[in-house]
Amino acid sequence: MRKFDYFQIGIALFCLASFFILTLGVILNLPFIHQIDQFGLQVIREPVSPERTWFFKNVTRAGNPIWTAFVAGLAFIAALIFRKYDIAAFVLVNVGGFGLVAMALLKAFIHRPRPSLLHLVIERGYSFPSGHAMNAVLLYGSLIVLVHYYINNDYFRYTFLTLFASLIVAIPMSRVYLGVHYLSDVLAGFFLATFFLIMSKELIFKYKTREVFQNA
Repeated sequence: MRKFDYFQIGIALFCLASFFILTLGVILNLPFIHQIDQFGLQVIREPVSPERTWFFKNVTRAGNPIWTAFVAGLAFIAALIFRKYDIAAFVLVNVGGFGLVAMALLKAFIHRPRPSLLHLVIERGYSFPSGHAMNAVLLYGSLIVLVHYYINNDYFRYTFLTLFASLIVAIPMSRVYLGVHYLSDVLAGFFLATFFLIMSKELIFKYKTREVFQNA
């Protein structure tokens, strides 16, 4: 019988509630959204320097739709080759369904303009929620789940976990620094994607411990 991790489900519901609060704040233009965005500009955007610009331009590429689709496609194909159909569904639903389709629909519905300050990269379309933030959580978060359960070697497991977790933090930060998103955009993308990631993990995988995954 499947066992749900109710603690993680609680975190997922908290993230969903946080996303709705941010969305309501943006739609109604509430003061706390402006405070969040100003904090992001002061803490993340400043100071602008050639070194930081080079770093964040390269980091943000790891969240580009083409790159995330490529990595997810490789994972999907590998899962099919090894007949791990639950992994294939997990990656496809998260990156394809939630990361691309849901994000595009939300942007079109809310249609928040991008920040009016200088953009350090060229971006088009609407701002809320951040697609890069959602891609970071859904792609690299999915890889974290798979690495945690399927890699036995502690050195490699913790190396990959650290790398992917760093990207989940750094990619959303890069969007604020580069001037193409507000902090509230990336927080909303982060919260919504975390909800999707946790719920898809709980619903698609009918396992709970690493031992069961390894013997699946």
